[in-house]
Amino acid sequence: MESQGEQDMMRFWQMLTELAEQTNQHRSYTANLHVHAGSVRNQAYHTQTGFVLRRFNLDKTKEEYDAELERMNTTMSAENQALQHDNKQLNALIKEYETTLDNVMTQFRHRAHEVQQQELALVREYETKIIARETEQQAQQLEASTAFSSSLSRLSNHLRLTMRSLNGEDVTELPPSAAEDYEADEWDAVAAADWALERECELARLEKENEVLRRLLGQPVEDGRPSVDERQSIGPSAGTGMGPGEDGRQSVLPATRGQRALGGPKGTVGPFGTYKKMRGIS
Repeated sequence: MESQGEQDMMRFWQMLTELAEQTNQHRSYTANLHVHAGSVRNQAYHTQTGFVLRRFNLDKTKEEYDAELERMNTTMSAENQALQHDNKQLNALIKEYETTLDNVMTQFRHRAHEVQQQELALVREYETKIIARETEQQAQQLEASTAFSSSLSRLSNHLRLTMRSLNGEDVTELPPSAAEDYEADEWDAVAAADWALERECELARLEKENEVLRRLLGQPVEDGRPSVDERQSIGPSAGTGMGPGEDGRQSVLPATRGQRALGGPKGTVGPFGTYKKMRGIS
């Protein structure tokens, strides 16, 4: 029994070895067939594309090969001529297209230039009209403002005359130049009165300060005050229409019309009775 089992095992291993060898042979045959199939496929591809080469046509004779090569050359020459003809037609179409496009763009540029010039002319026309209208309106406004100012000036003049008549003054209307001189004289008088008042206040302050300083230094204090003539010699106060009061000081009442301040022209006398240093006129 054991010898029979061993024989069966040996037979089984022998069959497996034969099957493995056959499988290897089949694999090698399959690889060779795959290589041959690839070469046949390449030959078929080149045959379909029209390239007749000697290495793929060794089975043909020289006459057949030359005839096939001549036929292929003729076909390729015809195709080349057809392609050249197509290229010429395409070049002609391209030139025609370029010419047409150039004409269209030229017309478009001319038209755009004309439209732009028309728009600019229209804008200039409207700007001219607007400027003329604004100038006219400004002139009208200026005339209206001037007329209003003149009317207001006349109205104020009449009101001034009315107030003077109510105060009992003479309301005889003066010419414009005389009225201006009259107003200037009144303002000069008021300015002179203000200057005199400031001068008197400053003199009083200085007298008080001098008195305090003398007392601090232990010097005797003089009760006497400068006379009116002495004060008039210090500064121009006589021509302002101010007279001495009860305490020896000048009155600050405004001067009457026609009186001028003494002591030099207006602007030459500074505060506190001092004279200004005038620059020479070159």
